[in-house]
Formats: sequence, structure tokens, C-alpha cells
Amino acid sequence: MTEAPFTLALHHTPGRRALAPMAVGVPGVRRILLEARRVGYRFAGLDEVGPDGAPARTVTLTVDDGYASNLLHLAPLLRELGIPWAVFVSVRTLGATNRWDLGWVGQRERHLSAEEVRALAAEGVTVGSHGMRHESMTRLDDRALDDSLGGSRRRLEDLTGRPVDAIAYPWGRVDERVARAAARAGYRLGFAVESPRPLAPELRRLALPRVALYAPDQIPGLFRATGPWAPRPLHGLRSGLTLLGGTLVGLALSARDLRRA
Repeated sequence: MTEAPFTLALHHTPGRRALAPMAVGVPGVRRILLEARRVGYRFAGLDEVGPDGAPARTVTLTVDDGYASNLLHLAPLLRELGIPWAVFVSVRTLGATNRWDLGWVGQRERHLSAEEVRALAAEGVTVGSHGMRHESMTRLDDRALDDSLGGSRRRLEDLTGRPVDAIAYPWGRVDERVARAAARAGYRLGFAVESPRPLAPELRRLALPRVALYAPDQIPGLFRATGPWAPRPLHGLRSGLTLLGGTLVGLALSARDLRRA
């Protein structure tokens, strides 16, 4: 069984089982977290993640976009289980309703408000950046990229009164140009979904891969069979879920471009 650390990525976390691919109901989240503990992993905060990654046999829990369901349903579960977590929010979507996901990809849901983000930070939840807007940073020109990275970091530090040194790239997309810009903006850590093409050693901490969770993970036993500790043939099924997620992201981006045309 592997002892390698890994990072989980969630999005919508409704109170019950959901059908939208990017949503994982909290009962399913509970099973996954308890299974990780059962096989000997412990949960680590971002403060334990260094240039060489997290300690062995640890799980880091991250949540992208910052939805109301994260506050209403996920946060109470994590308080109960004593699990640290990080939420990555886009500055200009605070308090607004999600408008970029197609209905068959994600759910229409309100983002956390500025006051709710401030309250989570006050209770010890790590707040990280998801950019100024929810847009693929690999598509931005250099000026817009620097504004999205640096501007969001400054705004979130002003909002929370705490350092913001981690970013999760919208849509999980990062390349060497984006990683270098994140370093210039002062980020210590950057999170993608899959590993991008090999980057220079000094940039790897700014393009850390994660294990994304999707609606099928609500099926009892699925994550147990496909998690990072699973035998290679079964763990390979996880790559299929990741491919599905990447395909949905690509379709959502293309559809958004068509709406804007």
C-alpha cells in the first residue's frame, strides 16, 4: 500500500446525494474521509505542505469555488471530524450565483459572501485564491494574468486579515507561464487537478496535482476501490473519472465561449 500523500479536491457539497457531476453529497464525503482514516492516513493543513510536498500518509482537503453548500453542509462535518481544510474563492464571484457551469456539469449555487469567507477564516479555515474571476489563467494575457493572481491575493488578505499564499487555478489549468506568474505574485503553493507537463523543479510546488472527487464517488465503496492506496488495476479507474472531469470542463469552456461569441 502506498504511503504517498495526496490532496483531495471538492466543489459542490450538497447535504444529500447529487446528480451533477461536480457535486459530491456530504454523506459520500463522510465515507471517503473515514475510509482514508481507516487505512491509516491523517489529515494535514496547508501549513504542513512544503516545497517537497506533504508528509507521508497525509491527506490535504481542498475545496474550489467556495459555495454556500460548503458552509452549510461540509463545514459542520469537518468540525465534527476535526479535519482542517482550505477553500479557494474568486474575488469577483463572492456572493453571486455560479453562472459558468452548464446545468449538466455543476449546480446553480450561490458562492460564499465576503462575510462568510471572513467568518470561515476566523475559525481557522485556510482561505486561498481562485483568481479574480473564474476563468482559465492559461488563456489570459500577461497583464490580466498578473492582475488576477496578485490582485486576488491582496483583496483576500484585506478581507480575511490573514496571509494568502496558496492558489487553486480555475478549471485546474496551469502551465509554466502561469506557474512563474504565481511565483512572482508571492504564492507559496499552487494546485491544479492533473499534473501539467513537467515543470522546472522550482515551479513544481506551484502546480501540485490533486485527486478530484466527482458524483460517482458517492457510490459506496467506489473510492475505497479506486483511491491512491488501491491496487494499480483498480486505481486506474480513477484516471477514467479524472478524464471524465476534464472532458466536462472542456465542454463547459467551449459552451461558454459560444455564448460569448
